[in-house]
Amino acid sequence: MKLYYSNKNRAYVPFGNFGDDLNSWLWPKLLPGVFSEDDSDTAFVGFGTLLNENLPKFKRTVIFGTGHGFGRPPQIDDTWKIYCVRGPLTAAALNIPAELGIADTAILVNKVYRPTDTSKKYKLAFIPFAFEMEDSPEIFLEVCRELNYICIDPRWEVEKVLQEISKSELVISAAMHGAIVADALRVPWISLKSNAGIPDFKWTDFCQSLGIEYQINRFYRFNRFTKVNPIFKYIEVKRMVSYLQKLMRQSQFRLSKDFVINHKLDQLEEKINLFKQDFNSGMFD
Repeated sequence: MKLYYSNKNRAYVPFGNFGDDLNSWLWPKLLPGVFSEDDSDTAFVGFGTLLNENLPKFKRTVIFGTGHGFGRPPQIDDTWKIYCVRGPLTAAALNIPAELGIADTAILVNKVYRPTDTSKKYKLAFIPFAFEMEDSPEIFLEVCRELNYICIDPRWEVEKVLQEISKSELVISAAMHGAIVADALRVPWISLKSNAGIPDFKWTDFCQSLGIEYQINRFYRFNRFTKVNPIFKYIEVKRMVSYLQKLMRQSQFRLSKDFVINHKLDQLEEKINLFKQDFNSGMFD
């Protein structure tokens, strides 16, 4: 069985993206011996916003914590086995039982990741959206320097991102899986969306699954001008610094209740055990 996730082979985007790359780090730890790199026609689809008409057709498709959010819902048939999806909005969009909308399975890092040093090193970390970090990294680095924040680059290796999130007291994240993992590691977070075209649907789906009220914090950038005009770069930095300072003063950091996330982790563990039983019985041979 092959592990399928967005941009697995860097076919479309040549740089790393934590929310995608975490799949290849997490699933082999949770399901050792299940995945191979051969040309299997059975796919295990992990977390990511992949449930749309662009998901490739496989002989067998296993869905485990995946989300909808872009395009049209996929055509589901008897070659699919859905163990769980990201949240209630995805379950409704796919017209499947609501109880399958458990949570984004990236929260399972709670069961696997154990930092070697549990002390907090940073008061606040800022995680930009990967595509914007690739486009104008100097903007975010300068903003974090002025605010004395650490800038966690979502293009870093997975272990480094996990380490820096766990060392932070608070997180502001434009990357949704930065917020999801922060919540799983019990680090309070605030979401931030710029004009990158990311739908509110996916954030709302994740938040509702964990009983969190989603607060839209949207910052409109004009970064396409900053590369050619130093004045725009200066203004962009100052605008973002001011906005983040205001966000810190006026917004409430989010963190799911302990009993909620523990219940979701228990539910996901039951689904993992069910998958193991099905896999060992030869269901996907």
